[in-house]
Amino acid sequence: MRKDVNEHDKRRCPRLKHRAKIRVFSPTHSEEFFADMRDFSETGVFLMCPADLIPELGASVEVQTTEIEDAPIRSTQVVRIEAGVGFGVEFS
Repeated sequence: MRKDVNEHDKRRCPRLKHRAKIRVFSPTHSEEFFADMRDFSETGVFLMCPADLIPELGASVEVQTTEIEDAPIRSTQVVRIEAGVGFGVEFS
């Protein structure tokens, strides 16, 4: 029997690769910052950014795409961190 490469992946929804600039509002940073989206799904987004900008696991952050004028701001929670790469958030 062939084992799926992502057998340990517990995501509920498939991820779609997509590159976009995302505005991030984090209470741990005095200003907003921009991150690069790596992929997204129905339930969340993975954002790539410098290590010093990665919020703590469990932190609440707001995200907004810069691809659409007046895009909605979404509340999220940091649910995964990849050291030196970025962080994954789940929509609230």
